[in-house]
Amino acid sequence: MSALLSHDELEGISQELRELLDSLHEELADELHTIEHARHQLQQARARQSDREAALELAQRLNLEHLREHLDTIAACNEALQRISRGHYGRCTRCGEAIELNLLRADPLTHRCMACQS
Repeated sequence: MSALLSHDELEGISQELRELLDSLHEELADELHTIEHARHQLQQARARQSDREAALELAQRLNLEHLREHLDTIAACNEALQRISRGHYGRCTRCGEAIELNLLRADPLTHRCMACQS
């Protein structure tokens, strides 16, 4: 099914996806540490200043949104790696047509052809 991509191209994309996953896992660990620190500060501030508390809660919400984005990207990486292992990578998940090679090179997480993205 991935006839448009050579074995070397698939290996290169797989490596790129694994490196992206490693990077995202590191960033998630850092962000979780920051959120835990902010949560600790928020607990201390509750007894003191309501303005500071509001600012910390806002910062925590923003970090959680960033975490959500990372988790979505991790899921997309895992799905792409599964499509590679099953031989479905490079095919549109909606219509089954081949995805343009330039589109895959620009975004290895792409799972729809240009027509289905529109």
